[in-house]
Amino acid sequence: MTTLNRFTKLVGSSPQYEATQLEFGEKGSFVQQQADTPGLLLRIRPYKENNGVVDGAGVLQSVHDVTTNFRGKNTSDHHSFEVWFDEGKISFYMHAATEAAADKFRRRVGNNYANSEIFPVEKGHTFPVIDSDQYVAGAWLEMEKIPYYPIRHHNSEGFETDPYGEITSEMLSLDENTVVTQVIFRPAKQSWTDGDRFKHNSVDELAHALRQGTSVGWLSPRTRPASAKDKQAAKTIEQQRGQQAFHVNIRVLAASSEKAEAEARARGVAGMFRKYYNAVTEQGLDDTPVWHRKERKRAKRLRQFLSRMRDREWIDRRMIMTVDELAGVAHIPNAEIETPKIDWRYTQRGDRLPSDGARYDAEESPVGGQTSSVPDEAAVPVDGPTHDQEGYDGI
Repeated sequence: MTTLNRFTKLVGSSPQYEATQLEFGEKGSFVQQQADTPGLLLRIRPYKENNGVVDGAGVLQSVHDVTTNFRGKNTSDHHSFEVWFDEGKISFYMHAATEAAADKFRRRVGNNYANSEIFPVEKGHTFPVIDSDQYVAGAWLEMEKIPYYPIRHHNSEGFETDPYGEITSEMLSLDENTVVTQVIFRPAKQSWTDGDRFKHNSVDELAHALRQGTSVGWLSPRTRPASAKDKQAAKTIEQQRGQQAFHVNIRVLAASSEKAEAEARARGVAGMFRKYYNAVTEQGLDDTPVWHRKERKRAKRLRQFLSRMRDREWIDRRMIMTVDELAGVAHIPNAEIETPKIDWRYTQRGDRLPSDGARYDAEESPVGGQTSSVPDEAAVPVDGPTHDQEGYDGI
């Protein structure tokens, strides 16, 4: 490589999906056991006949519990919704920060998704095992604009089909490969649309500015009158005021013994989140690969990224979604999804068991039908954009 080519590569480097093998010390694998996992991991086996995104909004609304300290600082716990392609099948999980939150999730999911199972993973792994001979690629999802501009959701432009159909289809890979999408969510205070204390960056200010038109030109600046689309966007943004919302992180991870496959799965799954683009507000989700031009530093970032996914760590990435928006990216799908290898529940719930009814762990749960040790009916009852150090930092 000539000096000119090296200089061009150095200056022109940009984030890209470049899978890398990671070292995990003496164990040789990245393994997370239940005993080492904070909070509680819940596995969900959805019954196909449900309302999908709409029911998901109901669950999220019912668990929007904001807690603050004496200074008014948000101290709410964060939880996660995850979709795994692991060991040849697609499964759904929720991670609750506390046992009390886990009990609430179990009740709410049971009330909103009839005949679906949700049970704690009491044994086995609480995150897919990643081997040192596998190549790993990952990405963050970020909002293109500030959060006042909503992404597409079922109560705005609506979805022709559930976006999870294409996301889960893109997750499918060889049985020994792993793909994970993880949505961390934390309740936002009701004042999230108020802006700072001087109210100069609130939803009202933004909507007002859109109605005033846009300044164009440089040498001879002038104001372009507000278009019909600007006015419609202003109205949509105003509707955010008073909405329950969550702070959000979205991560995508792929691991494979084939470098190209890991890169393709991470890039493909992250790219499917562009389906949430809102044509009115021109808000969408962009993917930012976990990357560095130097392999050693790239491996370090990917290890950190992997650890944060395992720990369900929330990081402020200035990304806020209303309940309806979040439901689109974190919900239990229904029969509209035709992706194969999904861990569906195929039978309706029979008589409910008492609260100390039998449970089984993730490895005992079948893809469908019966398990050898616990009948399918024995379900647990459910009564009542900035880039941080994990992203791209230039060259």
